[in-house]
Amino acid sequence: MMRIVLLVCGLLIGPSYGLLYVLGGALRRGYSHLSNSVSELLSPGAPNRAGLAVIQGIYALLHVLFGLGVVASVRGSGGSLLGVLGGWTIVAIGVATIGTAIFPQDAEGTPATAAGQVHKLLVFGVLVPAAILSTLLLGLWSREAAGLDGFDIHSFATVGGIVLTGTLGGATVNTRFAGLAERVAALVTHQWLFVLALRLLF
Repeated sequence: MMRIVLLVCGLLIGPSYGLLYVLGGALRRGYSHLSNSVSELLSPGAPNRAGLAVIQGIYALLHVLFGLGVVASVRGSGGSLLGVLGGWTIVAIGVATIGTAIFPQDAEGTPATAAGQVHKLLVFGVLVPAAILSTLLLGLWSREAAGLDGFDIHSFATVGGIVLTGTLGGATVNTRFAGLAERVAALVTHQWLFVLALRLLF
């Protein structure tokens, strides 16, 4: 029963992220989903930052719990180092996300700070590589796991999508399409987590 609860957390990751930026954008005058990043909603001095930080914390916790559910599922199916590492990588994404809240992105137009630099390091040095690694590891594991036919192809296609949208995101930084690129990149990752949760549940 506990494993099922943990796996259900994977179904809620994408919606919690959507709630964060939809609610945050609605509450912030002048905010554009097309050009503004989600992290700007949590920058120092941002309106409603405290309430939105709670949603971000839930989003991060859902990753941690879901990752533990993946680890339990892998071990329950006979165990596999690739699968277990993939699950723990999802946990690491949750932990790093908590780190981005502790070290927020610098507010637009303000001088760079140490916290802002750590934020960038966590996003580009941990979150993006971990998203690719977890998808790749669990895709490889699914090739030998019962009941996951075709999930390897879905996973490898998602890895390609993460790389492509990540590159697009880097190319659109400081343009009016930066926010859109970030949301598309998040959608690519979140759809894979949602499908993984469904496949492990059913």
